[in-house]
Amino acid sequence: MSPAEALTLRRRVALGVALAVAVALGGLFLLIDTLVDRELYRRFDAGLSARANAIAGYLGARVEGAGEISLWMPEFREEGHTDYFQAWDARSRVIARSASSQSVDLPRPDGVTSARFLHYDQRLPDGHRGRAVARVFPLAPGDERGSLTLVVAEEREQIDALEARIHLIFVSGVMLALAATLLLASSGVRLALAPLDRIADRIARIRPGAPREPIVEPGLPAELRPVAQKFDQVVDQLMETLERERRFAQDLAHELRTPVAELRAIAEISLQATEPERLRGALAELSVLGAEMDRTVEALLTLARFDAGLEVGAAEPLELVALLRESAARFDETVSARGVTFAWALPAECWVQADAAMLERLLATLCANAMDHAPPGSTVRVRLRPDPAPVLEFANPAPQLAEEDLPRLGARFFRAPNGEAGSGGHHAGLGLALARALARAHGLRLDFALRDGELVIRIDGFVPLP
Repeated sequence: MSPAEALTLRRRVALGVALAVAVALGGLFLLIDTLVDRELYRRFDAGLSARANAIAGYLGARVEGAGEISLWMPEFREEGHTDYFQAWDARSRVIARSASSQSVDLPRPDGVTSARFLHYDQRLPDGHRGRAVARVFPLAPGDERGSLTLVVAEEREQIDALEARIHLIFVSGVMLALAATLLLASSGVRLALAPLDRIADRIARIRPGAPREPIVEPGLPAELRPVAQKFDQVVDQLMETLERERRFAQDLAHELRTPVAELRAIAEISLQATEPERLRGALAELSVLGAEMDRTVEALLTLARFDAGLEVGAAEPLELVALLRESAARFDETVSARGVTFAWALPAECWVQADAAMLERLLATLCANAMDHAPPGSTVRVRLRPDPAPVLEFANPAPQLAEEDLPRLGARFFRAPNGEAGSGGHHAGLGLALARALARAHGLRLDFALRDGELVIRIDGFVPLP
């Protein structure tokens, strides 16, 4: 892992803040340093220029606003060794020199004019660093000197020391500010990222099948709330998927345990049989058990698909009455064999918006459930009320049911206590669970009620065709 990858989010944020502050403070330092240096040397050069004007006026040059030389003379004394001046005439003859120079000439710069002062750095006669100003001053007409070239210099080591001290103060202030920024940024980042720590702790405690705390909590920052909400949704979906898979595996193992044991028992008995009739009978029993297992597996797979939302209906105009009669017609042979009859109370037609395949399977499931659980020779009543919204009802005698069984209807593998005696065969208890899943996937509502010993299944929520 590279060092960049090993950095934690806290360190990255803290370093980013520190770098930003360092750049800002560094830029501020450069700006203030430039402005201070410029102001110091502006004042220094202005003082030199004023002294030069005073000396030039003392030497006879025409200078407007020149101060008295007495203001500057003490600094040019021999024992001063801080300020120097020297003047030349037009023929480069020295006409004046400060006593502090001790007869040592100041360097005469090139390119000096009368238009403006020339400021520059130079080494002073005493060996110290200095700052000088030079200018050509005109003299009175008739003055044999022609013009006056004047150089005034002053020791600058004190101002350099002041500048270095200012630099040190600035650099120390920047470093202290940067250190304080790092400490404050680290503390601020720790507090700001505390919600992430709590989110990480809650994620680490997530276990399949165990209650979990929602990641979204009061006071969560607005930037983290969408992420936490989406993660909650993803985790909920994942847990639902795991729960469906677990329930599917448990249901499959639960329902196939008995048929598989019967298959094994029939196979072991058949191994000892030699008569063709007994072998054919065993094969017939195996065929029935295989068909039963196939129906169970198919029902469980269908329920799993609907629970997972993999089956999505596509609405289209459908005639509900015709579809209902077609679904019931599939069971004509079984109805005749058991002596069960259907009593219809239907309008001429009823158009709705629905998915043909899903609605057809729902109606077929309800017809099969009513037919299989109604006692032989009884009547199954089917009623469709078209107005104001279509409502469909299936009613069949259900002597084996009691009021306390109603909340459990539609649950997987629920069988009435005496349900097998009056039914048309063995049932896995998945019919009404599948019907409820189909209705929920189709946006319909499925309700159960007991009326005068009859189980009434009511389906509403159909979307009528305008």
